[in-house]
Amino acid sequence: MKKSLLILSFTAIAGFAHAQVFKTSAGNISFKSKTAIEEFTATNAQVEAAIAPVKNQMQFRVPVNGFQFKSGLMQKHFQENYMETSQFQYSNFVGKISNIGAVNFTKDGEYPVESVGKLTMHGVTKDITVPGKVIVKGGNVVLKANFKIKCSDYQIKIPAASSASVSDDIDIAVDCALAK
Repeated sequence: MKKSLLILSFTAIAGFAHAQVFKTSAGNISFKSKTAIEEFTATNAQVEAAIAPVKNQMQFRVPVNGFQFKSGLMQKHFQENYMETSQFQYSNFVGKISNIGAVNFTKDGEYPVESVGKLTMHGVTKDITVPGKVIVKGGNVVLKANFKIKCSDYQIKIPAASSASVSDDIDIAVDCALAK
């Protein structure tokens, strides 16, 4: 009886260890808009991100008001005129890593990956595929990716007066350090 309970306890502990979740509430996402006339960037260090390797689930939640610009006026225009943050407070990604088997979450290393899922921004949800990498170091995980989106795909309207300075194509960079 004691031996059965001991085996059952070790099995439960082993199962719990495999069901690890890596997460953060201070991840970083930045974006850049570049035209022939102007280039501007914004960063956000309030990104919530989580990955559950065993279930192969990944999620990001980005408070749109968290983006910081060099200019307060740019930030105000971004929040009120482009992203309409009073109506659309968050952007979200929910997906998985298509080649999860290529990542050893117990061994330090850098693993190229491809994430597939749904990106919701400005109230519009689109299927996307994002190349990136998972860096495992000391039992923690860093998720990095660079990809592009089109504002028009997410019904983000760029006023005609700003079209020469604000690009429809936006470069996005993800750099989120997660811990167990």
